[in-house]
Amino acid sequence: MTEAVRTVHVGLGPIGCEIIRAGVAAGLCAPVAAADISPEIAGCALCDVVGHGDVPTLEVCGDLEEAIEAGLDEGADAAVVCTGSHLEAIEEQFATLLSAGLSCISTCEELVFPWLRAATSADRLDAIAVENDAVLLGAGVNPGFVLDLLPFVLSRVCERITAVHAGRYVDGSRRRRQLQAKIGTGMDPDGFRALAAEGKIGHVGLAESAALLADSLGWPWDDFEETIDPVIAEAPVASEHFSVAAGQVRGQHQTLRMGQVTLELIMALGERDRDEVRVEGVPPVNAVIEGGIHGDTATAGVAINLLSPLLRAEPGLRTVTEVPLG
Repeated sequence: MTEAVRTVHVGLGPIGCEIIRAGVAAGLCAPVAAADISPEIAGCALCDVVGHGDVPTLEVCGDLEEAIEAGLDEGADAAVVCTGSHLEAIEEQFATLLSAGLSCISTCEELVFPWLRAATSADRLDAIAVENDAVLLGAGVNPGFVLDLLPFVLSRVCERITAVHAGRYVDGSRRRRQLQAKIGTGMDPDGFRALAAEGKIGHVGLAESAALLADSLGWPWDDFEETIDPVIAEAPVASEHFSVAAGQVRGQHQTLRMGQVTLELIMALGERDRDEVRVEGVPPVNAVIEGGIHGDTATAGVAINLLSPLLRAEPGLRTVTEVPLG
């Protein structure tokens, strides 16, 4: 049986807490320290924040270095970081953790393949990780599995590959309020398009998924075209959190083309949940996961299942197609 990894948890939002609950329940992680800058969370008992009776009662630190010190005193091996989507904004957090010798797994979307948009930060962090015999890994479901690792694994049966198409289709009404707002639910279509033109709306990580998949297949990844459009309700539709009238936005439709890789993401109220992969090659591969893979719980699953493999990977900044899967 795999021994639980002693972990420091940084960022205790919905995903950060879900990872702790899942990891403790599965016996795959043993939290020894935690940090969050929110004044409503710092100073509280971790078990109360997470809402799980088996989680330790340790006090959540409001300072990262304080949490690292507490974690190292308890023999911490790794850190789980759930604090941001853009690598440059949280680079210093990783630098501090890696410099302390802690390997890190993170849900930061850009970290799944950071050389696309944050190459300078990626190179700096890679050097720090190698110097301190640590590993840094971006992981999750989207990006990190459905549109990159899964197509890559399915392509391993092909003698030749000419193109890969992958799509994720999510019924936003079944997801948390934060995500429903993020995809523009209830907005005016013109307002949505204005935000999209400014880069202020849309899923972060689609390009990283394409780049990771292309790079893993040995294809170029430095040129791509991306579109983000509103999905407009033809009839009234509602969720627990939003009521959308006909003509308003019920979600987003995002597409990305990078050479031989085409990705599509639709997240909208009332969409039929499913994930699809089509590999054009010899032999061709077509796969549909009806019902789709749930984003939040599966992200927690990915994170906790990669903790032990993380510690066995070669030091440096790694991708999910490089680390061992078991």
